[in-house]
Amino acid sequence: MQLSEENAFKAMRGTWQPVANAVDLPKGKVIGYKLLETELVVARFDDGALLAADVACPHKGARLSAGCIRDGELMCAYHGWRFDASGACQSIPSLVAPNPDKLALSHLHSYPVKERYGYIWVKLDASSPHELPEVPEFEDPRWTYKMGPPMVFGSGWRREVENYLDMTHFAFAHASTLGKCADPKIPEMDIQVHPDGFQMDAPFPALTTPHEQPGKLQSAHHRMQRCFLPNFTTIRQSFTDGDERVLVHIPSPNTQESCTVFWSVAISPDFRGPPPDSQIEFAIRVLDEDRQMCELQIPREVPINPARGGWGVLVTPGDTLANTFQKTLRQWLTGRTPQ
Repeated sequence: MQLSEENAFKAMRGTWQPVANAVDLPKGKVIGYKLLETELVVARFDDGALLAADVACPHKGARLSAGCIRDGELMCAYHGWRFDASGACQSIPSLVAPNPDKLALSHLHSYPVKERYGYIWVKLDASSPHELPEVPEFEDPRWTYKMGPPMVFGSGWRREVENYLDMTHFAFAHASTLGKCADPKIPEMDIQVHPDGFQMDAPFPALTTPHEQPGKLQSAHHRMQRCFLPNFTTIRQSFTDGDERVLVHIPSPNTQESCTVFWSVAISPDFRGPPPDSQIEFAIRVLDEDRQMCELQIPREVPINPARGGWGVLVTPGDTLANTFQKTLRQWLTGRTPQ
């Protein structure tokens, strides 16, 4: 089967994708978001109910993301049409008594939406059985869970996944942050394929040097990266003193050449290192370095059909994990179980 970007986006419509940090969508808030080339309005009503629907008002096509919650209903800013949390039209102000047929025709095209792990998630294809992976640390009150601010990448979502899986760029792309004491040599990696993705276990390539003392987050530790296809990746960092962190990255596709990276971190109890807010500040710097590297690459998205060298470029043994992602993603897109 010859895959295309359209095939990939169609398959991803059946997966839960983040569209906002929950804290950024309080009661009474309305936002817009582009997911997989589909423009959405996302709203939280006064009672906490969520709505995700096509952004265009059925009347004149005005973006409902410019509207507001008025008297418990989503009101269009152009002509004041109102909709409830199910998307049903409740009011057409220009009509004294709108007939039932017109109200029925005005029902918004809505999508499944829910809140979990501090994110608002939307699934564009309601018929899909896809569910979110279980990450117990994100809901364990003993752990400190911190949300990072979403970051827009001017590159495709697969570029960000490949970057996040890359174990050889730390000493260069992150020379002043995460890779301050990183060894550019390839670490020994144990890669196992699962029916829903794959897992990599490897040491973080940190050097012990007399002239540079790494901080806690830059020091030697074990990394277990678990990719749940297509784009939900956790990294468990296990430090030598027993402390742990679990991070997640989800590059939510906006267009074929842009994505919004949603991320967060769970920190084990009594963590001996930088306080949580400092860890978030550090992670923002690291992620912005990754953004710059992703946006430097040509083309903006990794080709969906592999050519010479895998993704269409020359590859080295250090790209084994990215090639695993390529292979298992293609199997997932074509309906086969990764193996």
